[in-house]
Amino acid sequence: MVVDYTPVQVDWHADQYWRNRRLTPAQLQIHDIRLEHGIRSTDENGMLEMREVLSSTLLPALEQRDQLADSLNTEGLTKNRSEQAHLHNLASEYGWMQCLRSKGVQKNINDPDDLRMCRWIHISSKFSSYLSGCFFALSDWTSNPSETVAALHRLEHCIHRQERFSKHGRYFAPFFEHLLDGDGKTSQENGPMLLSVPFLDWSVEGTPPPLRFQIDPREGYQSSKSSSHLLRSILQHFYRLEDTSDRESQQVFTRHKPWQNDRNLDLKVRRWYGHYPKSLNVDELWILVIDSRHIVTFSSNQSWKSRWPPLQLSARIMEISFRGIRNSFLNATTEQDYTSTTHVITTLSGALGMLHRSFWTDITLCLSDRFASYLGQLQYRLHRSPSTKLVMDLLQVQEELNIIIQIMGQQIELVQNLHNTLKRGRTRALSHTSSRHLKQHPTDSIPTTDSATYRQLSFSHLSDPCAQLLENLQREYTDLCDLRENSNSLINRTIQLVNIRLEDHGKAILVFTVVTIIFLPLSFVSSFFGMNFSDIRDMERTQRLFWIVAGSLTVATVAFSIFLAFYGGAIVDWLVAWRDDRRRRAERKSRIRDRERARMGEGTATGFRSFEVLDVLRPSRSDLNGTY
Repeated sequence: MVVDYTPVQVDWHADQYWRNRRLTPAQLQIHDIRLEHGIRSTDENGMLEMREVLSSTLLPALEQRDQLADSLNTEGLTKNRSEQAHLHNLASEYGWMQCLRSKGVQKNINDPDDLRMCRWIHISSKFSSYLSGCFFALSDWTSNPSETVAALHRLEHCIHRQERFSKHGRYFAPFFEHLLDGDGKTSQENGPMLLSVPFLDWSVEGTPPPLRFQIDPREGYQSSKSSSHLLRSILQHFYRLEDTSDRESQQVFTRHKPWQNDRNLDLKVRRWYGHYPKSLNVDELWILVIDSRHIVTFSSNQSWKSRWPPLQLSARIMEISFRGIRNSFLNATTEQDYTSTTHVITTLSGALGMLHRSFWTDITLCLSDRFASYLGQLQYRLHRSPSTKLVMDLLQVQEELNIIIQIMGQQIELVQNLHNTLKRGRTRALSHTSSRHLKQHPTDSIPTTDSATYRQLSFSHLSDPCAQLLENLQREYTDLCDLRENSNSLINRTIQLVNIRLEDHGKAILVFTVVTIIFLPLSFVSSFFGMNFSDIRDMERTQRLFWIVAGSLTVATVAFSIFLAFYGGAIVDWLVAWRDDRRRRAERKSRIRDRERARMGEGTATGFRSFEVLDVLRPSRSDLNGTY
């Protein structure tokens, strides 16, 4: 019997139990994937739907929040005292999450509401200690506790091995790892797994809106030295040991504002985003698979974004990615089960396609559109007035495109490896395969129906969502590579035009220099002879003297200038080498003199010569007689 509980507003901070907890129900977004009645009443099988569970509805289940901490026998799990204390701390801190574990699996549409096909928990903060706590609390300790402890140890070792440090905070290298060894399907495809992948996201210029749950109550601060994995810009992601604060204002997302010249686009952006997207960031998605029915994801908080249109990651996964994969499942020829492995692909599709049109055709100002529009603006400047400033702007665009392409390459490689791993664990054949690079179809041919786009995804017959994810990523990867090639050609063309203009400027400077060198001595001599002094003014010589002096000085000046132009560098090098050689000789002579002084003063340091030292050290006759 299911008790109908009405949601109420709960002040979790008022309860002493939750006040100092690192995780509280207020920080969790819980979603259940269940079979629900469809729009048509004649649909007996129902339709997969994702239902959000409010935190206030968990109050009846949280009455048994200390059950795991009270019933867990840590001494029977391990003999190590430190490990026993560690397990006890995890149970006391995160044990209340055991109440969130499902009681069973839904088989048909008439099963009770407390049964579900899969439960997804999303946490809007990234502390690496949460991974161990969530895995400990949500695992099944009744079936095989020793196997769970082994998976927990491997999880902590994996976190320690994959965590990196930078000037801008901690981060994970892209990876995925199964936490249990074995050859069976349970241990590889539906067993515990940890995955981390970077994805691109947008934010606003300047100070970001307040981020909830990003500060650990025990640390009390948020900085690059805290244990949290902070949100980073694309420059901070690439330049891990450098300060990029002075270059953040030069981002393409910051400088290029197409809505300023387009009124319709401005209305669309304000209605769609609510803010002007003026910066490009790199976030991390952590996926922790507990078992085949429970999965936990972690990312930075996005509560300041709207839920419809779904700009938050959790809302996007729920409204866009899940519905597309669900529709492909309904059109599959074979009966399939929605497990945690399937939801891993759903979550990856929502995060990796956050700014790409191939994943979401209705998006306004996708990533490729922003860069293509900015390159079009720079190309217009190229036709009007090529300059070195334009070359620097194009290099900035190319640098950001290289960073984005590198991130997408890591995403494709990780998804490809995950696809191959899951494919080896399946017994059924896949309906679609994908390679790293897109297949180029002839222009006069029609693509096959297996290559489904997102517009076709609502009625697609693909039974492998991972292949669809790879295809969408590769399509966006190809578009960004084309933009990079376009920027490279624009850079080469701009440099050529700038060099042509510099060549014309060089000719003008050469003519000006020659004229100046010729007439500079003439101006000097004429000024000298034109001085109003008696000894110069009352000269009896004719102007022949002026031309002799002026001509000789002009020829000497021109000859000296040509000599310096052709041989000045060699003369300077010879002078530098002569000075260095002279300094080395002086240092060598100084060392020789110091060595001779040391040799001469070796015996006089104590006031004795060498033979006098021997006489002093030789024992006297009285000493010898006294000895014997």
